[in-house]
Amino acid sequence: MGEMGQAEENPRGAFFEQLMTARMPTAGPVRSSQASPEDRAASARSNATTDADATAPTAAEEVATVRVATSHPPSTPQAPHAQFPDTASHSLHGIREVFAASSAPALAEALPLPRRKLSRQRRAIAAVAFTVLSLVVAMVPVLSYVSASQPASASHAATSGQGANPAAGWHPQNWATVARQQAEVRYVNKLIAHMTLDQEIGQMIMLGFLETQMSPSLAYSIKQFHLGSVILYAWNITGADQVKQLTSQIQAQSDLPLLIATDQEGGSVNRLQSVVGPLPSAATIGATGDPSYARQRGIADAQQLAALGINVNFAPVVDVANTGGGDLGGRTFGDTPKQVTTMAGAYLSGLQSSDQVVGTLKHFPGLGDVPADPHQTLYTLNRSVSELESIDWSPYRALIANGTAQMIMSTHVVVAAIDPTRPASLSKPVLTGVLRDQLGYQGVIVTDGIYMGALTANYTFDQIVVDAVEAGNDIICSTYSIASTAAALNALENAVRSGEISKARIDDSVRRILLLKLSNGVLNMSEGQR
Repeated sequence: MGEMGQAEENPRGAFFEQLMTARMPTAGPVRSSQASPEDRAASARSNATTDADATAPTAAEEVATVRVATSHPPSTPQAPHAQFPDTASHSLHGIREVFAASSAPALAEALPLPRRKLSRQRRAIAAVAFTVLSLVVAMVPVLSYVSASQPASASHAATSGQGANPAAGWHPQNWATVARQQAEVRYVNKLIAHMTLDQEIGQMIMLGFLETQMSPSLAYSIKQFHLGSVILYAWNITGADQVKQLTSQIQAQSDLPLLIATDQEGGSVNRLQSVVGPLPSAATIGATGDPSYARQRGIADAQQLAALGINVNFAPVVDVANTGGGDLGGRTFGDTPKQVTTMAGAYLSGLQSSDQVVGTLKHFPGLGDVPADPHQTLYTLNRSVSELESIDWSPYRALIANGTAQMIMSTHVVVAAIDPTRPASLSKPVLTGVLRDQLGYQGVIVTDGIYMGALTANYTFDQIVVDAVEAGNDIICSTYSIASTAAALNALENAVRSGEISKARIDDSVRRILLLKLSNGVLNMSEGQR
């Protein structure tokens, strides 16, 4: 990305500065307490002229135009004033009448206090206060309209992020939230502008490793490849003190703080068993039918993970169970979309409530009706589009819409109704066409393990990595050695240099990753690059 221009700096501050200074009407001349007949006749002529000019552009309309201009980046089409909602037009008509009566006498007459008992100074102050109050009231629907048109890149995933999607209950008058999001986007864009291609690609690679403590090869991989994330498996974790020391040492090796992930679902997928002991599975939690219990389980998992220095959990599973076999025994919250959405959503809400741990919805586009294990083989799912939409994608749609989906994992299954030629994790029609464009998700997408047999039996390593990014994935999970990490970086670098993948596509992924880190306190704007 290029240098950040002056026009990008603090647009909301510029708006309020114009609002409180350049657009503020003056008090005008003070009206005599005993007006002559000639004065009254002149006043009547002035009012008649004001009515005739009511259709001319007013100061309030100019303020609204300034607000639209400053809330959109240069590349975003400007919303014409004529397209404001009716409620905004009505409010602007009211403020037009206030500005039309541009002299202090008319404003003083509108006030309930006796005009003759007010001093000149008090009448002037009262006129200005009345004008400011009227302007604020009139601008509320305008702010609502403009805030609804904020660029998706400025959204968080959870407040949202999201990056990504606005949170449930978010109100357009919460301008401080929007201002913070815009500041984060500017900060991230500046970081990207100063990153090399290798540094950007490193943010998109998640490393898996065998060590339980820092080693020369692990330190080399993190530093040499500018990695943005790592994943811990059960073999990396032997005790609480050990894993806290390991995660601390991992972070110390990096210029930018890393996402440190694990699969902590409970039940049979319990990476922290050596630390916390057995935990209930998703199926056990779902069977209670108690969302408050699911939420408490999410809160407890987040506390345990955050205490160990782990900031990403590859959970909850939102597959809707419909078949035996496969890789989901006991890992799903239920067998109906409503049950899965309710219980998994409650767990996710608890997991992310402290803004210390990011949850991950998996496995998109859905393994609930897949009797095969992607670790072993590539399966073709023959559900219709209507079945996919009403069953498999229903939890994703709901959790994306309410702003809680910050990360989604793509998996290795062919969805014949969308793309019969390749697995979903490598399919642009599935990930970009459905997940991003149709379901509206703008957060981080991470692959399921690229080492799984469903991929390695059918594609070369370079094909997997490049096709995964072209499809819409932001993070490749996971390389497992110095050699495979170097190969992944080289494959993506060559794809960019050859034009197979655009530099802008890389920027998009890195922007989403860094915004996710910012929104969850992994990265702080105050610390910059260490």
